[in-house]
Amino acid sequence: MRLVGLDAMVRLQRELLRRFIKTVDRQDSRDRRFIGTLESLAGLALSCACKRPRKSALRGLNGTRPQNFCRFCGKPVGLKSFADDDSQVRGNDDNLRLSSKYCADHQPLLPSGASNPAYKRAKRSVEQFDIELGRLNRQCANRGTPQAASGDPLVDRYFHRYLLSQTVQPADKGELRNQARLMVDSKLSDRKKQILILQWDGLNQSEIARKLGIERQAVSKALKSLASTPKLLQLKE
Repeated sequence: MRLVGLDAMVRLQRELLRRFIKTVDRQDSRDRRFIGTLESLAGLALSCACKRPRKSALRGLNGTRPQNFCRFCGKPVGLKSFADDDSQVRGNDDNLRLSSKYCADHQPLLPSGASNPAYKRAKRSVEQFDIELGRLNRQCANRGTPQAASGDPLVDRYFHRYLLSQTVQPADKGELRNQARLMVDSKLSDRKKQILILQWDGLNQSEIARKLGIERQAVSKALKSLASTPKLLQLKE
């Protein structure tokens, strides 16, 4: 890890948080204050890292572009990725890499000039992405009880259980965005979240169906469709 700059400070604070939560955290008031302090420091460093200096090394249009996350995920936009990687060599596709809105995976056009299918899929699902990201942010900010505010108690419980199994913190903005992207790309609907949390409670398919007022076959079909979904989303890790 290169311990230089604000980005490195954020990574270091996150690593300290992860190690503390896994090995020391007793969930008492003192530990919660310590975690809150580290989160505040990481958030401050992240805000400073995203702030454009008064005298930018970038001139012209590039100097006014915000360096932020991709609109559709937690990866850095093309401009930031290009500026941070000294090994990259400018080529004919610079106009694609230097995007101020999208990462390399979600550029509207591929280097060949053809339309990017990943961009089209992400654009169609951007509303759901924002919904899932909002739920993750709310739950991550208060992990003790269900706080996703989805409007459905079972869905809120799903987010609560999902984040309890992880060490992601509110300052991990990129990771939270990537998790929202994963939920959307995995087609993890609210109905599937309801089924998963009830399954985690120990209910069988028939009991889940009665609880939700649906057919058992619908539960079975939903669970089969989740077979290729990451185990973390299935509450199995």
